[in-house]
Amino acid sequence: MFEMILTPRMETRITPVMIHFAEMLVLPQSTLQQLIQQELSENPALEAQEDENETIPASEPLFTQVPPHRATGAGATRYDPSDEAVDPLLTVAAPRSLTDCLMRDLRASLAVEDYPLALLLVESLDDHGFLSIDIPTLSRILNVDPQRIHAVLQQLRELGPPGIATSNVQACLLAQLDHLAQAGGIPPHAHTIVAHCFDDLGHHRYQRIARQLRISLDDIELVRHFLQQHCWPYPAQLVIAAHHRKQSLLDHPDVAMTATPDGGFKAEVLYAPRRMLRMSPVYEAVALQLEQLDAAEQEHVRTYIERSRIFLSNLSQRKAVLQQVSEALIAYQDAFLRYGTRHLLPLTRTEIAAELGVHESTVSRAIAHKSVVLPDGSLLPFAEFFHTARPVQDVLCELIAHEREPLSDAQLAEQLHQRGYPIARRTVAKYRQQLQILPAALRQRSLSTT
Repeated sequence: MFEMILTPRMETRITPVMIHFAEMLVLPQSTLQQLIQQELSENPALEAQEDENETIPASEPLFTQVPPHRATGAGATRYDPSDEAVDPLLTVAAPRSLTDCLMRDLRASLAVEDYPLALLLVESLDDHGFLSIDIPTLSRILNVDPQRIHAVLQQLRELGPPGIATSNVQACLLAQLDHLAQAGGIPPHAHTIVAHCFDDLGHHRYQRIARQLRISLDDIELVRHFLQQHCWPYPAQLVIAAHHRKQSLLDHPDVAMTATPDGGFKAEVLYAPRRMLRMSPVYEAVALQLEQLDAAEQEHVRTYIERSRIFLSNLSQRKAVLQQVSEALIAYQDAFLRYGTRHLLPLTRTEIAAELGVHESTVSRAIAHKSVVLPDGSLLPFAEFFHTARPVQDVLCELIAHEREPLSDAQLAEQLHQRGYPIARRTVAKYRQQLQILPAALRQRSLSTT
């Protein structure tokens, strides 16, 4: 005989309101403003009015030189609010061309006399980022030493995204695999498959590849999945996309961390427009007399008032979560805020989540695609608070900046070890590439040409 026993059980149910909040939490300042504008245009029960009692920082930043201790490490930039608030929807930066994006970095690493040659190479790239002319042909046309052209081309390939200025998709993917192999490894047979079985791979002729290379179908599937996840066949799109992601992130900071009179720091969630949102008084008044309306009108009023309440509540909750995360970061990274990158402590999103009593995904959404103004006026992505490699990268930049002769990655690893950063040569190479610093041989060539 069976006996049925009812026992209480706690479980979390995902509601549409929770989903809406999660979607709003992940939005950066610029996108949030667009969402607010869209909601104002669609929801008659929501309105905006001037808020004369609240001082809100302006939205349009002016970028200048970064303090040295941040410029070399955390990749920060400088933030200086303008005197008047500007509607962020009216301050969308004009898209930069591929030439602008690539030449910006090349000018910083090339001798002045090589600028015209670099510009010609960049302008010879097609819309996908492939080089439409070969070096011998260019050498004959310009009457320039092929070695000089190759040196400038190598700089372009080093500073641009992996695969830029290659000849086609296959060459691009091979370059990206070489880059990934140096940075951390690629699946077995990946380079061989792309180099020798590229057409078969594109046409899904996996059995033929397996027979030719005497490898398993699982090996081929691993390579195919790796290429889909980590490679991109058109490097020009990577340049433009990376610029727009960075521009969108830094144009509208989400939080300002400032010094307080007592020597501490405080956080302020920034909102650009000088107006606040509220429930429409007209709709609130009508809601008190719903019995005088017909069924359709009652449904209309209820729907939009509830939508406004949810929107305003989620907006307030988003600000509260971002405030709490920012304050927790201030408490943990006090030394970093005072003294710079080398004092950045190891920190994970899980630790911040445990401190606040929220799920790790909440912290991840709160900092995703967002930036913060630091007390010294520099601006950097929130994610930098969790990059434990930044201190050693800062020291690496200093070593290279003060080298008399270019140091190899092995020599840099030895000097870093002496300074208390025991990392491998391969890790030095990875960090150097992330910082867009040339290898020793090319740094030597750059010195000899200047």
